[in-house]
Amino acid sequence: MNVSAFIPIKKFITSKKRLSKIISSSERESLAASMANNTIDILSKSKICDSITVVTNDNNLSFNHSNSYFTELPLNQGLDEAIKLDVNRENILIMHADLPRINEFDLQKLLGSYMTQKVSIVSDLQKQGTNCLMFSASMKFQLKFGLDSYNLFQQEFKTNGISYQDINIPSLQDDLDSEEDYFKLIKYIKS
Repeated sequence: MNVSAFIPIKKFITSKKRLSKIISSSERESLAASMANNTIDILSKSKICDSITVVTNDNNLSFNHSNSYFTELPLNQGLDEAIKLDVNRENILIMHADLPRINEFDLQKLLGSYMTQKVSIVSDLQKQGTNCLMFSASMKFQLKFGLDSYNLFQQEFKTNGISYQDINIPSLQDDLDSEEDYFKLIKYIKS
């Protein structure tokens, strides 16, 4: 099965502003870079995808084991554009880079639970955001990443008659979005 992975990553200098009360700008930049490198490294080692494309607004950003796609478009439109340009797209995996507990075993579990006739959606632990989305490239729907994306995606799928399955894998649901997350996940963050 051909799987193309897409990871949206904004400029590190503007990343994780919600942590500005507890860590400095340079620490936030280093943290975002470390998590992105770790996510891409683990995703590459897992062998669940044939390609990894980083979709970014930073034209100087590059990582081992991946290609970079530069865009100044907003998140959802930038992802759409990058996906359309991928000639090998058959199945799409969109994954955020701020998943400190990501591991190869759970990525294999995600792939094992995937059914091509359904969208697989992995929310954050609060069931508000969407950390991973896996779907057949033949499916047509609008991407809804951003605030309350989990509920917006569910509405989008229902409106368009698209079957989906909610996948609960804690390591892929435990993202770094708040000060509370930072203190809870600090032991998983590689510096």
